[in-house]
Amino acid sequence: MDKDQEMWEKLFHELACIKSEMKAFKLETRAELYQIKTELKEWQRQNQQQGLSSEGE
Repeated sequence: MDKDQEMWEKLFHELACIKSEMKAFKLETRAELYQIKTELKEWQRQNQQQGLSSEGE
């Protein structure tokens, strides 16, 4: 029974590690997506300003 208990404990530990890694990956991915959205908004804003200044000439 000790071997079975030890095996289950190792498996649960491994699952906990995987869950933690997935959570970290999710947070990292969310941060990267936010950064991309921010850069896209900035790029769109710059293009709008360039378009407006071109029309004014």
